[in-house]
Amino acid sequence: MRALVLVIASVALLATNASAGKIFGDISFGGKPVAAGVKVKVTKPGGSAVADTAATDKLGSYKLFVKEEGKSTLTVVYEGKALDLVVFSNKEATRYDLVVEKKEDKLTLRRK
Repeated sequence: MRALVLVIASVALLATNASAGKIFGDISFGGKPVAAGVKVKVTKPGGSAVADTAATDKLGSYKLFVKEEGKSTLTVVYEGKALDLVVFSNKEATRYDLVVEKKEDKLTLRRK
């Protein structure tokens, strides 16, 4: 009986991890990739993190492993400003290529 409970718990744990996915893409500003080290994170509504924080590489690329499926907020910290975009994660990898724009001295983030 104890072995059966252990097997069921292991299967449930694997099923939970299998439902997570990856969010990845490139971030640009002014038609060029952002510099390396721009921080990117994903949080659920309410502020709880559902992925480790990542940073862009020298080509402006990022990738995050998201622990939960569903609607989340992707935050890019560019020039000290937190720029948010609603994203959706699922068990398949999802690409979000992003553009940081400056309009009237205000930074915004949009999907390319």
